[in-house]
Amino acid sequence: MATKLRLIALTVTTADDERTYRFAHDLTVISGPVATGKSTLLMLIKYALGGNAVLTPAVQEHVRFVTLEVDFGDEPQHLRLRRNVAGDRSRVQLLEHGSDIPEQHLTVKPRPGEETVSRHLLAALGIDAYRVPKSRRKGAKGEFTTVGFGDVFGYCYLQAKTIDSSATGHLDSGRDSKRKTVFELLFGMIDPEVFDLREQRDKLTSTISERETQLRAIRTFVEGEKQSSFDELRALRWDKQEVLRHAERALQELRADVDALVRQDRDAREELLQTLNLASSTREAVVSAHEVVRAREAALAQSRLDLARLDKAAAATNLLGPFEFVTCPRCLQGLAHRAVHSGDCLLCLQPEPPAVAAVEDSSRMRFATRVEEMEQLLRVEQDAVRTAELRAAEADMLAAAAQRRYDELTREAVSPRVQAVAAASTNVEGLRRELLAIDQRIATWRRMEEFEKETNRFRDTKRELNADIKRWEQELKARRSELAEISRLFALEVAHIGVRVNGEPAIDEKTYLPMIGGTSLETLQASGGGSTTAINVAFSLALLNYALQVPGVQLPNLLILDSPRKGIGSVEQEDVELGHKIYERFKTLAYALQGRGQLIIADNNSELRDERGVALIALTRQASAVPGVENTGVGTRARVEDYDVEDEDY
Repeated sequence: MATKLRLIALTVTTADDERTYRFAHDLTVISGPVATGKSTLLMLIKYALGGNAVLTPAVQEHVRFVTLEVDFGDEPQHLRLRRNVAGDRSRVQLLEHGSDIPEQHLTVKPRPGEETVSRHLLAALGIDAYRVPKSRRKGAKGEFTTVGFGDVFGYCYLQAKTIDSSATGHLDSGRDSKRKTVFELLFGMIDPEVFDLREQRDKLTSTISERETQLRAIRTFVEGEKQSSFDELRALRWDKQEVLRHAERALQELRADVDALVRQDRDAREELLQTLNLASSTREAVVSAHEVVRAREAALAQSRLDLARLDKAAAATNLLGPFEFVTCPRCLQGLAHRAVHSGDCLLCLQPEPPAVAAVEDSSRMRFATRVEEMEQLLRVEQDAVRTAELRAAEADMLAAAAQRRYDELTREAVSPRVQAVAAASTNVEGLRRELLAIDQRIATWRRMEEFEKETNRFRDTKRELNADIKRWEQELKARRSELAEISRLFALEVAHIGVRVNGEPAIDEKTYLPMIGGTSLETLQASGGGSTTAINVAFSLALLNYALQVPGVQLPNLLILDSPRKGIGSVEQEDVELGHKIYERFKTLAYALQGRGQLIIADNNSELRDERGVALIALTRQASAVPGVENTGVGTRARVEDYDVEDEDY
């Protein structure tokens, strides 16, 4: 059965007024003269569903927002969608039940972390947002796109601009491939699992191609000039590894010898330092002893001088004491008559000194004793100097011997071995680098082998996917027999409408478009807009009838037709009868729907305005689609269908 999509009401709100248009019956007819807003109402339905629609100047200047009430699914999910015309048009508000409070904002175009209108409406319909190939051509790049609500809605809405030329937008070459795939999905002619398998296969194909490119690059490198084979590299690695083991062992032995010599060197150096320190301290002791002797000798000399002076004074006193000077020994003047105080010296007039013989004797004895003591100390200190000099000489001899031993050890043992260790270390490091280079080349070979194994596994997986895809495609070919039933219903609709055709009406198995006697839709357009319009209407009615009869079909049970009389003349009786039969078919289908589907027709001078069970929305210049606006057209009696609109995915 078809997926339920039923419009309940559309509310158009301006700054000063508001009007609600209700779709109460299975068939709703929107009727009125040109420029009263029939196509505008249908475009506003599409706009409220998140689509890109023509908004006439009257809408843009006066309408603030539109609110659409719609039911989805067998267990109706009632949604109220509101979209601003004035202000932010990038979101659709999902209103709470029973109020105008937005409970969710849905984005028109995808934005990170936000849900789109398209995905929300598809989920409400119970249709997954399938990823489908962008192109159906063999050999095309594995690019995929996502099915949107607009792709599904394209089968529900025939716009006035293209109703006489295009079925479901097939003239858009950029969307036609996707249109065909959506047709297959909606009518159960293909399983979405096939898309997943094809996407996996395309990714594997890309991966295999990349790996084959890498393999060629690696193979070119390893098989290039002077490149050894894998076995040669393994043998070379074994030899180098053996050489490296021997070199490392020799290096360890050298290092062990050097370590022992270093320990000896450390001990010899410590011994040398001790003897040098001892020699230095003994030399310092000699210097100190010499300084003591010199100081003692100086003090002894001074004492000896003092003793000699004392002896000389005593001798002079003894020799000159008895003499009485009567004449000055200097100028030879007589002193006899010189007036001198009693007790003073006639010569110097100073008081006569007391008798000093005893004092002088004790002083001289003290000085003589002191000199003897100092002479004894000097001899002791001179002995100490000689002893210190002997010790210093011995210490110097020991230091010289230690220095000779250390020099011999360093010259003959440590230095050559250290040089040998350095050379051995350099050799080992070089061997390790060579071994690393060999390992890298071996790793390149192994990586190439792993790449080849993985690539072969990918090829095996791709073959399995191809087998699964082929099996699915064989199963789906059986489903294509359903096209015959759709073609039968299409032929019946053409007969009911009474279009004069030259050939059997059918559905093209490749394009899923209507054709007459093998003639494509593009060729049929040359016969006249009226005939093509009638054929497109018959095609859409056939799809709706099939969806209502066959379980599992996901096509929504809604069909909106804008201006089905377009291109059909009103002068010739045959044209008048064709238009009449089209509306008779609408009426018959509406009676048969019994709530299982919904038809909305917009046209001039509808023939169903007085029919029972038909909801009529009558538009006039005084009561146009936009409340309070007399003319909703773009210009003087201009129509919405006169302007292009990009029917982009949404």
